[in-house]
Amino acid sequence: MATPTFDVEFTKDGDVFQSSQVDALVAGLAPITDLLVLSHGWNNDKADASALYDELLGNIDKLLDLRTQAVPAALKEFIERLRGRNFAAVRLFWPSKRFTDADLIPGGGAASVAAEAENAAAVNRVLDRLRDEPKVLGGGERNPAHEEAIEKAKALVPNLATVEAKREFVTLLRSILDPSAKENDDASAGFFAAPAETLFANAEQPVVAPAPAAAGGGSGAAMPSGGAAGLGDLLHGAQAAARRIANFATYYQMKARAGAVGSKGVADLLRHVRAVKPDIRIHLVGHSFGGRLVTAAAHAFPANTGLVTLSLLQAAFSHNSLSGKFGDKGDKGFYRALVDERRISGPIIITHTKNDKAVGIAYPLASRIAGQNAAALGDQNDPYGGMGRNGAQNTVEADNIFTLGLPGTAYSFQPGKVHNISADIIQDHSDIRRIEVAYAVLTAAGSIPPP
Repeated sequence: MATPTFDVEFTKDGDVFQSSQVDALVAGLAPITDLLVLSHGWNNDKADASALYDELLGNIDKLLDLRTQAVPAALKEFIERLRGRNFAAVRLFWPSKRFTDADLIPGGGAASVAAEAENAAAVNRVLDRLRDEPKVLGGGERNPAHEEAIEKAKALVPNLATVEAKREFVTLLRSILDPSAKENDDASAGFFAAPAETLFANAEQPVVAPAPAAAGGGSGAAMPSGGAAGLGDLLHGAQAAARRIANFATYYQMKARAGAVGSKGVADLLRHVRAVKPDIRIHLVGHSFGGRLVTAAAHAFPANTGLVTLSLLQAAFSHNSLSGKFGDKGDKGFYRALVDERRISGPIIITHTKNDKAVGIAYPLASRIAGQNAAALGDQNDPYGGMGRNGAQNTVEADNIFTLGLPGTAYSFQPGKVHNISADIIQDHSDIRRIEVAYAVLTAAGSIPPP
């Protein structure tokens, strides 16, 4: 039987776009015991997001239908924990943008004449994308002031050999971003503080993410020749730096928007849901930047919020976000209060894999912005690595004992714990439409006992 679904769309500022959608959700809550709250990541139209939701929910439906069937012994406890529960899903839509491999890694990573030409085109594509300011997902609105700034930045790209051009380029990109979202976790505070010539000098260096483990247990590493066993962006120079800086600005714009939609719009929606039905279980599920969105929503909960789980599927935010202490200064992660104050009382599960090219390259960009110059960046030792690549790091509550597997895999998710799930069966950033992922999400949901 198909899980009932409710769509709720948000503007870039975190406002509900159509209040009737919230009314429909509230009207349908009466029989619901468990509410899945799903957020897409970097897409550019509703068809992409809808396809993701349809496949993920299709697998969830297959698993919930097992409650009426004879199942193997390995699935009996899983089924018993879900028996008698009525699930529904809220499909969130918000105006994210594409963050493509072709723009992150032009030419497939090789340093060549063709790659240099592709880099030049990629710089303009990324800058063009920055000018878009859609009110809702798939919209075509633009901010005239931002559009003017981007046109000026594009005109500078052929002439970035001078310090003056570099300074103006960085100033123009900073002018379209909201500095209130800067933080230490992902080097964005440094992005606003560092001199432009320093940013360019840092970003001119190649970015190489360590490769997935090789067959037989070996791991990828930078090669002495200057090539890499890992996936990388090997281009040098000012235009390569301009593309990386523009990609970082795109990342920053999306992370700020995801945070605003989550902490304002989705948090308000969930407070409304809980006011109507206090004992409903809420299961937050976010992919990519949607992981940040649902985490930001949970961060707005009061301390000791019960009956909530969080599933982060190849999440695109800092792997230190839940840390109690990281870096030379012993900083706390931006979302540490989720753990310290138990704003999520149920388990937090995090899928991660070295196969995630998008997170594996996007986050080493932050290391370059910050001047980290190791040959291979983005792994668990990188101060600016990503959740979807490494799981939660520097987080004493996190364990690393689970591997993503087929239904029947023995998980023992615990309330108040953070579970990093090794997920190398996931082949790329968006490969989360799998029965294994649905099973992990439902297992986390089933770990919350009746209220």
